[in-house]
Amino acid sequence: MSSGNLNKEFVDFGNRIYVIAILTLLNFILSIVGIFVPLVGFVALIFSLIIIIYFLLVLGNANRAGQILSNQDLLNFRPRFLWGTIIRFGGQVLISFSTWGDLTTFLIMLLIGIALIIIGSILRYMAWSGLQVFFETNTQLFPQNISIDGSKGSKYCKYATILDMTIILSIIGEILRIFGYFKLASTKNLAGTSAQPAYQPTVSQPAPTPAAPVTTTASNFCPNCGSPTVSGAKYCPNCGSDLS
Repeated sequence: MSSGNLNKEFVDFGNRIYVIAILTLLNFILSIVGIFVPLVGFVALIFSLIIIIYFLLVLGNANRAGQILSNQDLLNFRPRFLWGTIIRFGGQVLISFSTWGDLTTFLIMLLIGIALIIIGSILRYMAWSGLQVFFETNTQLFPQNISIDGSKGSKYCKYATILDMTIILSIIGEILRIFGYFKLASTKNLAGTSAQPAYQPTVSQPAPTPAAPVTTTASNFCPNCGSPTVSGAKYCPNCGSDLS
């Protein structure tokens, strides 16, 4: 695939993650308001579904870019994030239904749910960590500001997955994640440019050294025999006549 396809994947990645950032911010605000106004909470649920759809598209962009570059960090991003999200969601569902049974059932479902949330969060942490490594080790692919933003955005999202495992700090994690999404969205600014391997400078060939001029020794002729003689010689090398 050409570098144009690679550039398109990163631009689409940035545009879609930007939409996710805005929707996540709105969803965060609406979720808080929804505690007091149930109808607003329903709108937040719709936003969550749209975010999921956009994330599937983003994961596709990252995977295709990984195939073009044969980069394992990008190729691992989709399965780790996807499975981490599914497992974590399963844990949340178990915890939410754990109150329906007796004490034993409650404790079993609670412990399994917590374990699934931890496992899912670890997988998501690994996904974001791999993306951070990609931006830090492939700086030649992007302008410096985009490479730095990509690394910071991945790091913010990585830390957010740790905070997700808590209850009180999960709100801080969500805010940190939103900042991370906006940072990652900087790849949309690659539109009109190209993401490609580092520039390899042309090694200039050394200029050829000019040949030294050949000095021709001036010659004279013997007045006696006509043989050529070297300038400054006193006697003819042929007949021995005095040249002075």
